This record gives sequence, C-alpha cells and structure tokens, in this order.
Amino acid sequence: MKKNSICLYDKSGEILNTLLVLLCLASFIMGGCQGASTTAERPRPTVTDVKVTTVVLSKVDETYETTGTVKSEQVSNVASRIMGVVTAVHVREGDRVKAGQLLTTIDNRELLQKVKGAAMAMETANSNKAMTEITWRRYRQLYAEKAVSQQEMDQVETQKKMADSEYERAKAAYEETGIYEAYAKIKAPVTGIITSKKIDGGSMAVPGQLLLTIESDKALYVEAFAEETLTRRLSKGMTVDVAIEATNRQLRGSIRDIIPVVDPQSRTFLIKIALPTAGLKSGLYARIRIPVGKKETLLVPEGSVVSKGQLSGIYVVAPNGVMTYRLVKTGRTYPDRRIEILSGLAQNEQIVSEGTQRAVDGGVVQKNQLK
Repeated sequence: MKKNSICLYDKSGEILNTLLVLLCLASFIMGGCQGASTTAERPRPTVTDVKVTTVVLSKVDETYETTGTVKSEQVSNVASRIMGVVTAVHVREGDRVKAGQLLTTIDNRELLQKVKGAAMAMETANSNKAMTEITWRRYRQLYAEKAVSQQEMDQVETQKKMADSEYERAKAAYEETGIYEAYAKIKAPVTGIITSKKIDGGSMAVPGQLLLTIESDKALYVEAFAEETLTRRLSKGMTVDVAIEATNRQLRGSIRDIIPVVDPQSRTFLIKIALPTAGLKSGLYARIRIPVGKKETLLVPEGSVVSKGQLSGIYVVAPNGVMTYRLVKTGRTYPDRRIEILSGLAQNEQIVSEGTQRAVDGGVVQKNQLK
C-alpha cells in the first residue's frame, strides 16, 4: 500500500509541474503580444512647417580639383659683389622696402683708399696730357715753318697719343674704383618685402654670397600641378576657380602658362595661374577647381544637409509621409549654395529642404506638405 501511494504522489507532482510551466509560457506569450500591440499602436509625431522637395538630376560643370601655392612673379636674391665686413644691416625680415633703399653696408675703407689713389693717378695723367698737348701745338707751328723735321714731329705726335691713352686708362681705373666703392652700399633692386635675411652685422661678406631675398607683391600667381590625363584638356587663358582658405576668398583666375613636361614620379605637370593680387601674399595655400566638362549629379539645398558630429545626413520623406534620417556622402558646394550628393540618395526621392530643425526621425509630415 505504501509503495502505490508514493507512485501516485510522484505522478501527480509531475503533472502539477507541467501545468505550472504551461501557465508560465502562456503568460509570457500573452504579455509579449500585448507589448507588441502597444508598440504598434503608439502614434508617430506629426511634423509641420517644413518644406519637402523632390530631388532631381542637375547638369553642372565637371571639375578637376588640385592644390597650389601663391608665388611672387619677381623674386630678387641680393648678393654681395665685394669682400668685406658687414658694418650694418638696415632691414629685417617682413619689412617693406622701395627700389633704391639702402639695405646693407660693407666696410669700404680699403676701397676709399683705392679711389683716392686712382683719383691722384688720373690727375697726374691729365697734367701730362695737358703738357704734351702744348708741346704738340708748338711743334706743329715749327713744322709748318720748316723749323723741325718730320721725324721730330712724328715723335711729338706719338708722345701726345701715349699721354691721351694714359689719361683714358687712369680715368677708367678711377671710375672702376668708384663703382666698387658703390658696391659697399647694397640697395634694393625692386620694391617688395624682405622674405629672407642671411647675414648680420659683423659677418664677412664675400662675392656671390646671398644676403637678402626680396619678393614683389605686385605680381602674384598660383603654381599648381595637374594630372597627366589633362594635358590635352587644358589650354592657356582657361578660367579657373581659386579658393584662398587663409583669407576665405573665392577668386577667378586664368591659366597663364602650361609646362607639358610630366614628372615621372607624380605623373603630373606644372601649370601657372594668373590672379588678382589685392590682399594676397606669397606662400598662401590655394585650392583650384578647373572645369573639364559637363556632368549630371544630384544637388540639394545647403540647408537640407544636417550634420551630427562628423557625419552628414538628410531627412528623406517616404510616400506615406514618414521621414527618416539617412546618412549621405557630400561632394562639392556650388556657388548657388547647393551641395552635391555623391551617395546615399536617389533621384526623385523627397527630402526636407527647409525647416530641418523641426524634423524628427520617424516623424510624419502633414499630407498637405507632400508633393
């Protein structure tokens, strides 16, 4: 009797446990279904006061972008022509100078002595020339009167020619020493800005040594490199867009020179772009856009692109009015304040073009605002 009771009890416990498990599963399923039903029934927020625009293809200029550097048309490297100790440097880097302005002086005491000696030699030669001139005139009178022979007259004429030559030689030597003496005062050859100073007072200057560099800011251009595939697509006089980021300026330039020799390392060739010079400085970074044809692309208003952190996106509106924030890849910004969309958006899709500050991911746009 006792064994049968135990077996009956075990079977009833198993049945009871099974019923409890089934009840728990039923409660879980009912709760999940009720939650799903609650989520499905949750209303979407309604978005108003936004403008919805249909995206279409637009024909724009196809451009090639490259970078370059603003350079001066006239760069003067000022060097010494004589040897001597630099006694003074009258300018500093960044100073603006005018043509003819004194830049540097070199010790010229030795040259002054040479100038003095050359002046004395010229004076002596001049006196000798004057004396031989008087003698020649006297002998010419005597020769006309048949008082001297032809040989004596020839000797006097030879002495006169030698005196004249000696004077011209002494005069040239004096002028040469004067020129060298002027070399001790180094002056600016052009008007511009001192961009480099390679020597200080007390240093020894030698002929050919670079002392200063002057760059003119009156004539500037951009030097840039273009890919070899563009060698036949670019021409002189072609108009290009140049952006100077340091000054936040957009300029229009023109290709002035094309050097068609391709660098075998970079596979590029050099171009020079003429620019208006107002407000520019040598060395500035430039971004160049060169039109090379036409293309069709998707353009959206600048205000429709919403940045979140370092990502850019657009609120796309579905046919049922539900808007979704979608990440896109942007390209060039055009002068009419439209942005090129490279990926993430398709033609004929609708987007929020105005009022993006009121847009909500998952929100519904009012039907009267849909196109």
